[in-house]
Amino acid sequence: MQNSWGESMIDRILLELNKTEGIKGSMVVGKDGLVIASQLPSNVDAELIGAMASAAFGAAERTAAEIGMGSLEQTMIEGEHGKTLMIDAGEGILVVLTDAKANLGLIRIAMKRSAEKIKTSL
Repeated sequence: MQNSWGESMIDRILLELNKTEGIKGSMVVGKDGLVIASQLPSNVDAELIGAMASAAFGAAERTAAEIGMGSLEQTMIEGEHGKTLMIDAGEGILVVLTDAKANLGLIRIAMKRSAEKIKTSL
């Protein structure tokens, strides 16, 4: 169970991250798929995205380990209308939804910084 201070701190981190150009929304989900914090557009089902993102990240982690790539740093799902990026955030996974033409370099830097802050808040 997350204390209210930790939750509000994570929400502030996500709100700041969402100011990055090209980011449509972000969330932190537990490795078990439960939503820890969410700053997603109202038309996005956070519970559903959280569960699917956790499953996808877990599968990517196992794949990376199986083929000898070492620890998974990040995974990306790319679609016609945007991308979903996921990065390890300690006890959670930072999930970011982007526009199709987002500057991924800038977003990855912002995600790494945010993930480090989230690790200390969880």
